[in-house]
Amino acid sequence: MEADLPETMPTAEPAGRPKDDASRNAAELRGDLAGALVAAVITISESVPLGLVAFAALGTAFAGMGVIAGLYGAVAAGLVAALLGGAPRMISGPRASVAVIMASMIAIVASAPDIEEHGGATTAIALALLGVFVAGMAEALFGVAKLGRVIKFIPYPVIAGFMNGVAILLLLSQLRGFLGLPEHFAWSEWRGIPSQISPWGVIVAISAMMIIMVAPKISKRIPSLLAGLVGGLVLHYALSFFVDPASLGATIGNVPPVVPSFALVKLGALAGDPWIYQKFLELLPAIAILAVIAAIDSLMGAAALDSLTAGRHNSDRELIAQGLSNMASAIVGGLASSGAMGRSAASLKAGARTRRCGIISAGMVFIATVAAGPWLGYLPRSVLAAVLTVVALGMMDTWSREMVSRMRLAGPFRRTIAANLVIVIAVAGVTVLVNLMTAVIAGVMIAMVMFVRDMSKPIVRRTYDGSARRSLKVRERSEAEHLAGRAQEIIVVELDGPLFFGTADALFAAVEHLSASSRIVILDCGRLADMDATGVRLLLQLFQRLITQGKVMLVSHITKDDLNGRFLEVIAGQQIFSVCRLFADTDAALEWAEDHLLGGAGFSPAGSREFSLDEFGIALGFDTADRDHLAARIERRELSAGTVLFREGDAGDAFFMLAKGTVTIRLSSGRKSPIRLANLIPGVVFGEMAMLEGQRRSADAIADNDIVVYQMSKSGFENLVTTNPALAAKLVTNMAREIAARLRVTNNELRIVS
Repeated sequence: MEADLPETMPTAEPAGRPKDDASRNAAELRGDLAGALVAAVITISESVPLGLVAFAALGTAFAGMGVIAGLYGAVAAGLVAALLGGAPRMISGPRASVAVIMASMIAIVASAPDIEEHGGATTAIALALLGVFVAGMAEALFGVAKLGRVIKFIPYPVIAGFMNGVAILLLLSQLRGFLGLPEHFAWSEWRGIPSQISPWGVIVAISAMMIIMVAPKISKRIPSLLAGLVGGLVLHYALSFFVDPASLGATIGNVPPVVPSFALVKLGALAGDPWIYQKFLELLPAIAILAVIAAIDSLMGAAALDSLTAGRHNSDRELIAQGLSNMASAIVGGLASSGAMGRSAASLKAGARTRRCGIISAGMVFIATVAAGPWLGYLPRSVLAAVLTVVALGMMDTWSREMVSRMRLAGPFRRTIAANLVIVIAVAGVTVLVNLMTAVIAGVMIAMVMFVRDMSKPIVRRTYDGSARRSLKVRERSEAEHLAGRAQEIIVVELDGPLFFGTADALFAAVEHLSASSRIVILDCGRLADMDATGVRLLLQLFQRLITQGKVMLVSHITKDDLNGRFLEVIAGQQIFSVCRLFADTDAALEWAEDHLLGGAGFSPAGSREFSLDEFGIALGFDTADRDHLAARIERRELSAGTVLFREGDAGDAFFMLAKGTVTIRLSSGRKSPIRLANLIPGVVFGEMAMLEGQRRSADAIADNDIVVYQMSKSGFENLVTTNPALAAKLVTNMAREIAARLRVTNNELRIVS
């Protein structure tokens, strides 16, 4: 669980500041009071017009009730969230994003042809409030289930498109008030706009907007929204002395002294009405979207607040608090709410220090509502429209605008940016032209399709046959020549990325095509990112089909005991292991494939016979006397399987010639799983580099089975150099030739894997 943000933000104390607790608490209280005042002013400035937006579908008769709903929502939600929230300095209340959703909920019910038969507008309000309550419950359950981080995984282009769509809807909803058009005006009659517009009202609205935009440049102490609201209000009533008041546009009108919560009481009396139940079911998609958007809005605000306070919020606790705040708001008849980053940041700049700021702010809003409630009806609609127009413009997603400007310089990423912008535009367009619910569903579906498309890039990274890469097992010349002629019978298919329903079918087709001319197919899963059930099922079908065609299927970098191997068994059962062989790495798979081809051609298993001294490349050009001199300084040793000839870090005091059996050279020091460097067969010399250089061993050498080696110690080699320098020179020359041959093989391997 994330740590809760400390109640007070640690700051350096300036020189001369009192350090006793009483002085510090007094300073914090002064800061909280100043921050609360600023937050309360901004909250009232936004909540009043948002109440009009939420209740717009009910007509002007309910405008005053919408205003009260906005203010009471700010009080209830702000208080509960401040008391319980996981981001202590977050100021919560009505927000445009959730107010628009609530407006759509009211509109859905109010637009029903038979609404008057079931309680009329009161029922529409009640069902919307019930929806806010249920959305709050869902939001709180998100927090209880610790889904704070999961909710953030909704694709950001979907969120950006939704926010842009809401901003556009908010702008469109304010056009009537901004232009002073009658409430009943229909946009289908747009030709009549010039004759019905209120020119002086437009001047007031534009002036209020200009004041809001200019105010921060004059003084940052006065909230810009308050400056615009007061300035527009003064201008409206000043002009009313000189021009016809009707040309200034309408005011809010009568604001009732009661809150809409009475509607919930009436809804209880209608609980047995099937129509009520049916309409509530129609609201469920909007309720779900309200819960998710409120949660995202709050968590994004809390994260942004962290960057200002150098703190860390508790996502799950914040979700629980925001859910409870919406439930409380619904009970008192208030609007839906969420964490408001703008108000929170403004209160911080004014001096807010603790969660007490939010509590005081809610109290200030309540006092202002009770004291000034009757006077709110005199607020001009044009001024409120100006305030919400600025709010809507501020809601436009900054990231979307930045993506548009970066398209020109995006280069190879232009398609990715364009794809994200398509999602943004699609979601915004559906939000405006259809409805919010369809927009979010469409956005998530588009994002899913584009995600699958992006993840469905070709899973086959590359393919090569046995001639391009050989196993690390050293072969006799006859075996190597035989394998060179049949190298095309081994095909390696290297996978890269996830194997899921979007890529499995393409892999199926690719392997079938590539395996047409091969006998052994190796699936290299070293870069395989993930698998899903569909991918595993298609893999099983592929293996079964190729087995019926006489192919041999090998899988590298997967074993029965690792995570991928266990997943294969869970999804496909034990039968998948009967149609393929699993190997820890591709080299082991290549070695098995080569042994399989050699065994089918009648070659004896490597290491089954003992080599004589003259069969080693190191003795090339030696006569009988030379071999006798060499044999006199060599010790023949028979060792059992598992014997360690030397370990990494041992002194290089001898070199070995493998006469029978096989030896593995590997790195194991400090590693969970040893890395095999080579598998040696009879005729190979090893360990000579460390001896000649006088260095320590760089790897381990372990007998795979019972072996026979010829061992020459460093002292024996030095004796040969002293007594027969010519022979020693021939021996070193042959060693150099063997080393050069191994280096060529290594270069080829590196060229393949690079």
